[in-house]
Amino acid sequence: MTAPEALIDTNILGYLFDADVPMKRAASRNLLERCWRGEVRYAVSVQNLAEFAVVVTEKVASPMPESVVKKFIGAILGFDGWSVISYEGTTIPGALEIKERYGLHFWDALLVATMQEHGISRIYTEDKGFTKVPDCIPLNPYEQST
Repeated sequence: MTAPEALIDTNILGYLFDADVPMKRAASRNLLERCWRGEVRYAVSVQNLAEFAVVVTEKVASPMPESVVKKFIGAILGFDGWSVISYEGTTIPGALEIKERYGLHFWDALLVATMQEHGISRIYTEDKGFTKVPDCIPLNPYEQST
């Protein structure tokens, strides 16, 4: 199996279902459809899936039904085109080092540490904080063509 091209951040997953921002929704859909069609392999962290579940069921004006969220996450977990990656307890000290060195929020630092452990340097996100970390290449699908 080929290595993932990039990790997909939580915000990309969330915009896929956000009717209030049609341009971002379309760009997210176009990006992720490449994976579903087997053109590219993407990674997603279990952290991203957990954050996604919380955001779309608790943090938005129109929460998604949990049944839909479970179905979407289940589709990712069950599809060979996605690499679902995790972190270990030993990842946390590295995340704390990244947090301190580059001034990231802990959860972003943990994502970077997880990516590093899995040999992934590119992340699709609109979060500019990732630009602070050398060897982490953030790609904003809303500013460029994918």
